[in-house]
Parts: sequence; structure tokens; C-alpha cells
Amino acid sequence: MFFSKKSGRLLAPTDGKLLPLSAVADEAFSSGILGVGFAIEPTAGTLYAPASGQIESIAESKHAYTIQTADGLDLLVHVGIDTVSLHGDGFLPMTREGEGIRAGEVLARFDPERIRTQGYAATVVVVVTNREQLAGFSLSESKSTLGGESVALEYRLK
Repeated sequence: MFFSKKSGRLLAPTDGKLLPLSAVADEAFSSGILGVGFAIEPTAGTLYAPASGQIESIAESKHAYTIQTADGLDLLVHVGIDTVSLHGDGFLPMTREGEGIRAGEVLARFDPERIRTQGYAATVVVVVTNREQLAGFSLSESKSTLGGESVALEYRLK
């Protein structure tokens, strides 16, 4: 746990099993090229905001959301691997671009079983894309998460 004034935490965006990014079956995420963060293998279909901030964008295919947090982090919340190919099938946004959101509020609903039966991984990924803002971060040691409640990652800002 970090005790700096400039520290924060990201909540799990869904119920499931917490994984390091290196375990994601997509090189763009697992290599860290997009940033630092974590993944969750979902057991439920509600997507919660991992932090308070503003919804900057929602992908046309409704599978990805960008949030600028109140403390200046740029987050990518991405549902599934290659799910852009589903063209929104199985995704229902519960917010709009430009809206403010609080940590733990519902961002979207999605159907992990539908994603899997269509041949895609349903893994939910959260990435801090402006990692240069971070002085350090630590992934939770807990392997089981409750969306919108469990702390998945703690960080310190520079």
C-alpha cells in the first residue's frame, strides 16, 4: 500500500479473476506497449468505472471506453480480445461520452458468454495509457474481484 498524498487506486471493473497484463492473450496488452494495468477474466456482465473522472470516448463497437481520471490518468477499459469484430453485439453502454462518472458506477453491460460462444476471449483489460504520470504501481494480491468494489491496483503519481 502507498501512503503518499499523490496516490490512488483503481477498482476492479467487473467480477472475476484478477490477472497481470502479461497473462492477456493479446500482445498489444501483454507486452505493455499500450501502458500498465491489469486484466480480469469476468464471471459477470456488468462493467464498472475503475476510477472517478470523465468519459472521453466510447468505441463505436461499444467494447472500449476511455476515461480521464480526476487525478489526470488516462484509462482504457477494454472488454474482450478482438471484440471490435462483434460490431457492438452483446454490449450496452450505460453512459455517454463527456459525462462524469464516479468510481464504482456502471459503465456498461456486456454478455461474457455470448462473447465466448462467438469465439472471442471475454477478458476485461484496464490500462493506464499515460504511464509517465506514475511513480509506481502495485497489483492487488487478491485473485478474486467484485466489480466496482475490490481494489485491483494501487498507484503513486509523480
